[in-house]
Amino acid sequence: MPPRPRSFLLDTLIRGARFFYLLWGGMLLTTLSLYDRLKLPTVLWTWPRAARFLTSSWGRGIALGLGLVMAIAALVEVWHLVDRLLVMATRDSEHD
Repeated sequence: MPPRPRSFLLDTLIRGARFFYLLWGGMLLTTLSLYDRLKLPTVLWTWPRAARFLTSSWGRGIALGLGLVMAIAALVEVWHLVDRLLVMATRDSEHD
């Protein structure tokens, strides 16, 4: 028995929240890594080699890459969201 699909409203809300989370996180991580404002929690300094790697230029590059991937994922998510809204709108207009 296939699982029942989610309702349109719930799916739209989940996709919208995922879009804003990815967009905000991607922009924040990209900005912090570009301006060298990444701060590590004190718990990470118990492993000094890992902390030094994350604060080096390689760590900033990885953070920049993750931020860009999150921003691109936000664009893909908004693409799916708009597609779903347009399909729903055209389906409703065909019934009239």
